Amino acid sequence: MKLGLNNNGYAFSAAVLALVALFSCEPEWKNIGSGYEPQIAVEGWIEEGFFANVILTQTMGIGVGTGNATDIPVRWAKVTVSDGEHEEILVGRVDAKYFPPFIYTGSEIRGEAGKHYTLKVEYSGRTLSAETWIPESVPIDDIVVEQSEESDTLYAIRISFRDNPSEKNFYKVFSRVTPGGSRYGSSFLGTVSDEVFSGDNIGTITVSRPFRQLDAGDYSPFFNRGDSVYVKLTQLPEEGFNFWSDYENAVTIGTGILFPSSSNIRSNISGGLGIWCGYGADAEMRVIPK
Repeated sequence: MKLGLNNNGYAFSAAVLALVALFSCEPEWKNIGSGYEPQIAVEGWIEEGFFANVILTQTMGIGVGTGNATDIPVRWAKVTVSDGEHEEILVGRVDAKYFPPFIYTGSEIRGEAGKHYTLKVEYSGRTLSAETWIPESVPIDDIVVEQSEESDTLYAIRISFRDNPSEKNFYKVFSRVTPGGSRYGSSFLGTVSDEVFSGDNIGTITVSRPFRQLDAGDYSPFFNRGDSVYVKLTQLPEEGFNFWSDYENAVTIGTGILFPSSSNIRSNISGGLGIWCGYGADAEMRVIPK
């Protein structure tokens, strides 16, 4: 069953961006004390069969001002996506499903497996750029729902799929739970390279509840009875694997939302922070029995 992301996205938004900096509501670029210079942070993706999506925010120095959360987005950028043959300027709009609640979306260029896509962001005299490509989607062969050893009311999910042994492949799992989940989020510790798989060419990944750093104190990776769980297996380029691996490492060893690690998350954004990533994706849904 194919379940496209469409407007649901690959959520890391403010939680990931907080790993590298605080946000600013300042609309113009300028140095702020001690030579600090704000940067644009990018969350951008394009999936096979769907249009491009980009979320932009600004960073600020520690201890420099505060702002309302609704002022965090970069609202007036020119965001351009190209597939090498066609070019499209994305349209910015308010969307409450995201945080910050503003996103740039395409309506002309659909993602195709094997194609490369460039991103250009122009804002306040600066230009950011990045390139990605979309690997082939890998079908989910099986989803197993198992009762957790911790409780008879909690459940774990494991997926399996066939990995191509002649290629070096990278995978990332996203999940969404209803009721309550409006978009896909990062499945905790769901980023793997096929180097960890056994010699039978069968890949297995444990699917966790989406991790939201703001709820880290109450987080459980397991699912509850009655949950409808949407599982999305994506194959992604190496730069996307590097980004998500660093993200998971940061939130695993971190002690707080603002200072979870001492190293920056790797980025493929020239002139800024964040990620522009292509995804080949397949998704399935399971209902945890009551």
